[in-house]
Amino acid sequence: CPTVYSADGQIEEAELFSSSIVPLFEARDIDVLKTRPNAAGMLSLDIRNEAMETHYLNHLQLLEVTHATDEVVLPDSLGETVALRSPHPVATARNRKGQDVTRALASADGLFYASDPAAIERASAADMDDWIDVTVPVQPGARTAALAFRLRNSLLNTVLLYDVMLAPSGAGALNWMTGNLSNISSAVELGRFHHRRSGLHVSVWQDGSYREVTRVPDAGPLAWHDVAAVVPVPDGETTLRVRLSFVVDHWRIDRLAVSTSVRPVEAREIPLSSVRGANNNAEREALSNMGAPDDRYLQTNPGQRFFADFRTGPAPAGGVRTFLLSSQGYYTEWIRGSWIQNASVSAPFAPSDEAVLTALRKWGSEREGFEKRFYSMRVPVK
Repeated sequence: CPTVYSADGQIEEAELFSSSIVPLFEARDIDVLKTRPNAAGMLSLDIRNEAMETHYLNHLQLLEVTHATDEVVLPDSLGETVALRSPHPVATARNRKGQDVTRALASADGLFYASDPAAIERASAADMDDWIDVTVPVQPGARTAALAFRLRNSLLNTVLLYDVMLAPSGAGALNWMTGNLSNISSAVELGRFHHRRSGLHVSVWQDGSYREVTRVPDAGPLAWHDVAAVVPVPDGETTLRVRLSFVVDHWRIDRLAVSTSVRPVEAREIPLSSVRGANNNAEREALSNMGAPDDRYLQTNPGQRFFADFRTGPAPAGGVRTFLLSSQGYYTEWIRGSWIQNASVSAPFAPSDEAVLTALRKWGSEREGFEKRFYSMRVPVK
């Protein structure tokens, strides 16, 4: 998926639409940005293709939200923007084994929660979840609360895609992506499977059991992603109990904070003002192709990059402003030569819990080595 940088490539801002692996899965993504406009009011982003993929970018725009200084603006799990007043660490957080993991989630410091490796060995097709149970004191009369996450995925999904969904079929994987997944019924089947087995499922304790209320979509394994999940507070409760459940070792959660003062906010849409190629020359066709969510795309191949510029105007007189990048598109994975040479099956991939378990076992057996190889194999940009 496309990777986004600022500050001359020193700051990794985001990775875009990481689950959109075929055209029918094209999706909109929203990411909070750290960078700010320069003195002239220009905000520039360096967008790269650093993988063996072809990227199809349909639409890029900047979102600006002006808010109070004690508020944090985030996209929520439904893709809307919300403002959280003074989010603070949760009271307690315990994983499935009952271990206190509150400290690991207390701040954005790189000390993140990851599932115990032994949990991978214990997983079965019928029971492969880890979870974190969170308690939050809430004020009497509170109707909603917002959980603010800083997280990213592990490489489990990458193992599932590479080693289970694509590699066993070799060249046949291309037919599956361009043929089977261009069929709506096949895409819906895979989409339902992905929705059930991916993401972070958020449930609230009510009437004697946990009830799922929302789901945080996958964020990708490269860049930390900031997102909020807005949940209801059951009537009369002064302690909110939330369960975060997910396939074991699927997430790295660096921070979890909570606020009971949350409001939807309107974002000002700022269109692309210019697109520059790697040589810094204006790319007018690329600007046109990404100016609106339509049937025109900017296509990039491994090693290519471009710069997206947005004119934000002057800063507001009061309050502060947060910028978010809204993107839409999809990507297609390149079929590796080694996959073709070592193809072992002729049938296309069929979604199943057994397939996830196969990926989980492979991930557990070579996690450290796979991570080192994956992160060292980014394609250099020109």
